[in-house]
Amino acid sequence: MKPQVRSFKAKKPMYMWLSRCIAFFFAATCSMSALAQTETPRKGQFSGLIKLGLVTSQIHNDDVGGYNKLGGTAGFGVFTPISRSAKVQLELNYAMRGSRKAARPDKGDFNSFTLEAHYIDIPILYRSHIAMFEYEIGLCNGLLVFQDSRNLSGPLPNLNAFNRYELALNAGVSVPMNEKWSFNTRFHYSILPAIGKLQLVNGISVIGGAYNNAITFCITRTLSPKS
Repeated sequence: MKPQVRSFKAKKPMYMWLSRCIAFFFAATCSMSALAQTETPRKGQFSGLIKLGLVTSQIHNDDVGGYNKLGGTAGFGVFTPISRSAKVQLELNYAMRGSRKAARPDKGDFNSFTLEAHYIDIPILYRSHIAMFEYEIGLCNGLLVFQDSRNLSGPLPNLNAFNRYELALNAGVSVPMNEKWSFNTRFHYSILPAIGKLQLVNGISVIGGAYNNAITFCITRTLSPKS
């Protein structure tokens, strides 16, 4: 993958838009969660959740491979039942993804680097269950906040600049720990390139770009309605 020299410094209007979205989403979540604490859940009623966890990730097509980049994630969301066994869920999360190459002195490789991107993620998920397991699948809209590239010598120029918008497929499963807490594992894979862009080759093949792959492990607290 050829390095692309692009400037992705966030503009002030984008940060203003993000801050307003976060404030609105937070206010909506709080009000809906407060309502959920006093009423019996029913179709069309919203409940809330908060989550915290770890992310292990790689970048497909960066010639490194392996889920070697560790990061964090945190967020909150709302969900509502649409049938007896299914729910629709909307989240607002902060997540770290990227790639990491470790030095291998034993093999004569002394080069190392870390490529890290910080995102505001807005997943829209369909949830249902099989036995005690609850599965989820949907799309995630990722907005790049900033990125950082560095090696042992310090920061590096952002030669491989992340795109400002990322569309990804999310799929996961949750296991309940009790009535309020659950453990969630979610797989994240970019549908559109996170770095670079798609290209049409010979009018037939579509190739190009690099894609975020990530697995998140989260503890989730559900703000469920009181019976």
